Parts: sequence; structure tokens; C-alpha cells
Amino acid sequence: MRDSIVNRIVIPVVCVAVIAAGIRPGTAAATTGALAVTATNSWSATVQWTAPPQVTALRLLRNGRLLDMVPFESGGTLVYTDSLLWPSTTYAYEVVAVNGDNQVVADDSASITTPAQDRAFPTLYAATSFWNQPIAANATADPNSSAMVSASIAPYTGSANFTNSNEWGKPLAYANTVSELYGVGCTLYDCATSVSFTIPRYATPTLGADHHLTVVDPNSGRELDMFQANYNLATDTWTAGSRYVTDAGGWGAQCAWRQRCHGAVAAGFAAFGGVVRPEEIAQGHIDHALFLATPYTREIDIACPATNTDGWVSDPNALPEGAQIQLDPSFNVDAQAWPSWEKVIARALQYYGAYLGDTGGSLSLAAEPNLDRGYDGWSLAGVPNGAPSLANLPWASFRVLPLQLC
Repeated sequence: MRDSIVNRIVIPVVCVAVIAAGIRPGTAAATTGALAVTATNSWSATVQWTAPPQVTALRLLRNGRLLDMVPFESGGTLVYTDSLLWPSTTYAYEVVAVNGDNQVVADDSASITTPAQDRAFPTLYAATSFWNQPIAANATADPNSSAMVSASIAPYTGSANFTNSNEWGKPLAYANTVSELYGVGCTLYDCATSVSFTIPRYATPTLGADHHLTVVDPNSGRELDMFQANYNLATDTWTAGSRYVTDAGGWGAQCAWRQRCHGAVAAGFAAFGGVVRPEEIAQGHIDHALFLATPYTREIDIACPATNTDGWVSDPNALPEGAQIQLDPSFNVDAQAWPSWEKVIARALQYYGAYLGDTGGSLSLAAEPNLDRGYDGWSLAGVPNGAPSLANLPWASFRVLPLQLC
């Protein structure tokens, strides 16, 4: 649990996004107590601040929104990288530090403007991960492809949507070395395994019933995936229905090919696998496969690379979780009178496809919500909020690639 002094610093708590951080006791700074901020690239900035005498705790804010609050020692130097920033945008940072009596002893501010994006936005997981592998140019369809599309895709096209809402999206937060290390409690599945993970203060699960949250720790390269995540402010504790730790630069599922294990998403994938981000739409290309959900999923059978299923129907024509679908690569996306964001998604579905990862209430493709960003990234990318419709995608022109049942 956090130091009680930290919890008593009176500053409004609002959600923002943080990446890596570190304290370096005794490291010299040009001016004790001065705050310096440098834009690292178009999506992140490095904050550096050296604590003056008497400091016992601090809060770091961006544009008035809380990034984190941590115990801190006088003379220590904070080095903190704030991520999930938007290109060519100005951000104001503030460090408020207190002493043991909760009196403010330092309040420093600085601003930066991020540069224009000059490279592809980074993806999670290894280059060899199934999420990041393009579909072969000579790929063929599964012999039962048409029947599976007719059973699991075609009946639900009217409800098809891009799930970027705060209720049903897949949020991402970034851990850092100064944030609280929590023992994450468990209430439903795989509770015999203990899980501890560093979680920043701004991290917030989705608001719908699933309460998904992924936290990536760039320092360790690990990823915490939570289902039905809950933070209790009164007790400063985290619990989840299920919580798993995986490699953020790894395979992209909770266990290896043909093995079976649970995960925070039904198919056992790493929970942020296939999730579309606003920067990817803004740059005009998505460099990974997408995450698909549909209401009609096959029970028992699992298609690799999935490691689990919540499929529920015995129909052999229903899609099994782990199945990969592809939009017909000969379909002329450019000729369609669609908004540009839909064309970006459609091209990704031709080049990388989508993996079925969950039984959902609608036909949907997963996206990161604005929830943990502190600003409306989707509007900046030209995409409507609130799970915009994908009903006009040519769902009848999709095919299922050959299944490899595990």
C-alpha cells in the first residue's frame, strides 16, 4: 500500500498515461528542484526533476491530470517517460512535492511540444509473433470457409462495429519503476498463482462488464493482462477476476503453440493482441492482425494459435476461437466511398487478417479506448467514438484461412 503521506496530497485525480520511470538517488541536476522535459519522439516525453531538501512524496501531472504519486527522497532524481502523447501537441507538466507534514515544498512546471511523427508507430509483441505476420500471398481458404462465414459472420454484419468505446475497448497503461508494486488479488480463475505487478496511478479498466486492462512494464518487458479488474481507492488495492503476466515482446499468447491455458481474453491471447490504436489510423496503416469477436463461436474446438475458448455452440460450421479470417485481397478498397479510417482497417484485414478471440454480443474488431489517455485520440485520428459501425465492410467477401485445430 502507498505511503499515507502520498495519499494525503490534495490534487484532483484524473486519468492519464505513463510509461517507464526511475529514481536515481544522488544524481546531480543543473538546478535542484528544477523540472526539465524533453520530447523523446512524437508519442513520448522524458521528465527529469531533482528533489530539494525535506521532500518525502510527489505527484507528477500532465495538463493538470495525475500521472502518478510516489514516495520520494530529498536529493533523488526522478527520470520519467510519459507516453501515449499525440504528435505536434504541447503538453504542460507539473511536479508537486511535499514534506512529512504534507506541506508543499516544491511546485515546478515545464512544457514541451511533441514533434511530427517520423516513423511507424510501434507495435507490441515479437516480429515473429502471429499478430505481426502478414498473410502469405498464396494463402488459400479452409475447405469449410463459406459455411463458417455464413454461420458466424454473415448473420451479424448489421451489428458490426469498431469497439473503441470506454465501455468495451481494450485499454493500455504503462508501468514505471516508481509506481506502486501491487499484489493483484484474484476472484475467479487461476487464483492459485500469485501475481505482483507495478501499476501506475492513472490506470483504469474499461467501464463495461469485462473491465479489461493491460499494463505493460517496459523496464522488465512484461505485460499484465486483467479481466474484471478493479482498483479500490479506499484500500489502495487491485483485484481481478483473472490476471496473467506474459511477455510484451513475445509470442502473443499466454502459452506456446498447441498448449492449452487460460488468459484475460477468452482465446488465451495476450490481452492487447490485435487491438487497433488511434496512431495507427492516423498514420494510414495498421501493422498487425486484428482481434475479432462474434456471437456465434464453436464449443470445445480450438484453432491454433488460441490456447482456450469460451465457444458455446456445437455447430461444426461455427468459427472456433483462434480462427483467422481475411478480407478478399482482390477487393478494391480504394474504390469504396468509405471514410479513410475504414479503408485503413480494411487494408489491414486484407494484409494481416483478424483472429477470433472472444464470444461477443456483436461482430466487432477491438480498439484501444480513450479511457487511459487523458484526451480524445480517436477524434484526432478522424474516427467517431462510441463503437462506430463497420456494417458497410464487405463481410460476404471474407474467407477463413485453413484451420489448425489444437
